[in-house]
Amino acid sequence: MRKITSLLVVSALAVSSVSAQNNTSSPYSRYGYGELVEPGFGYSKSLGGLSAGIRNYNHINSANPASYTAIDTLGFRFEFGASIKCSKFTDNNNLTTKSWDQNLEYLALQLPVTKWMGFSAGLQPFSFVGYQFGGKSVTPSTISTDSLVVYTNYAGAGDITQLYLGLGVEPFKNFNLGMNVYYNFGTVSHASQVAFANSLYHSTLQKNEISVHDWNVGFGAQYDYQLNEKRNLTVGLTFDLPSKMKASAEKEVVTANVDTVTLNFDNSFGLPLSFGAGFAYDINESWMIGADYKFQKWSDVEYFGEKVFNDRQRFACGAELLPDRLSKKFFKRMSYRVGANFSNSYFDVNENEFNQLAFSAGFGIPLRRVANPTYLNLGFEYGRAGKKSEDMILEQYFKLSLNLSVNERWFVKRKFE
Repeated sequence: MRKITSLLVVSALAVSSVSAQNNTSSPYSRYGYGELVEPGFGYSKSLGGLSAGIRNYNHINSANPASYTAIDTLGFRFEFGASIKCSKFTDNNNLTTKSWDQNLEYLALQLPVTKWMGFSAGLQPFSFVGYQFGGKSVTPSTISTDSLVVYTNYAGAGDITQLYLGLGVEPFKNFNLGMNVYYNFGTVSHASQVAFANSLYHSTLQKNEISVHDWNVGFGAQYDYQLNEKRNLTVGLTFDLPSKMKASAEKEVVTANVDTVTLNFDNSFGLPLSFGAGFAYDINESWMIGADYKFQKWSDVEYFGEKVFNDRQRFACGAELLPDRLSKKFFKRMSYRVGANFSNSYFDVNENEFNQLAFSAGFGIPLRRVANPTYLNLGFEYGRAGKKSEDMILEQYFKLSLNLSVNERWFVKRKFE
């Protein structure tokens, strides 16, 4: 059947308006649980998302709970982060649209329990859903002399958030273990509509809503190896157990003037087995370079009772320069960071796999000239996903992140003369 006019690529016309509360406007968040958010805070994100081997005494690393022991025994740490993202979507005909999204990304704290145990807790995102787009196609009709005009519309919203509680311990010198317990909660909804200009055809509306409320557990390990007086190597591992997630879901299909079918799905969802490994190599507390690898077994995960996902792999690398953290010169006390990461998506789009690539850079600005200062972290990220083709679009974005890492000394007895 030959098309009289080509289908308007849905995502090129996609985002006509974006509310201030949107976390994402990506049409790719239409699939599965939406757009996944890698764990890790402002410091990590400027380094391309390094986490497994990151062990920093000024920043929280929630992605590897073994790092929670990296805090002074009299210290207290609090972090929060926010971001602004500008996205551009381009179709095969070079039609483009843009959107702006804002998000309060995370809140977390870290404190010592003993000199060999640290604790952390916080809220962080797991995934975002947010899109609205549509298209029109015209084809010859098989049951009338008129052409068949078809309108398609898609919309989705919501997010899944993680509340985590974690402990890190140092059972042996330079060897650390940790565990995070996550409570996942939130609701994501998807809706798609096919409408016909000719009343001989019945329009349909399908709505899916998933409400998540379940626990899962993740583990981490780190080993600190002092190569010499100026060089240090930290090797890290992370491991998240697969989870049969408790989630209530409803799928409703409405056929105009015909019928409404409602299906309920309970406990037909899951989270994948996840394994990560990485290292961070430090030179004289001034230079740091690192790399990470992560694997997620999404192909074993059920979604509405079916296994529809792909295994996901992610590679990341990053470097940091801190000229002199105790210098009297402000710019020598600043940290300079760069990074990159590459991954494949955990879902197909029209039976096509696609990859995601991002480059990041950032600055750590110390607000006090002390050994463990409070840092204002600025991060910049450019990323791209998908490609320009008949069935897909190219998504590009630029993201500005702001993170405050507050380091305070608590439990100190003041002496007065």
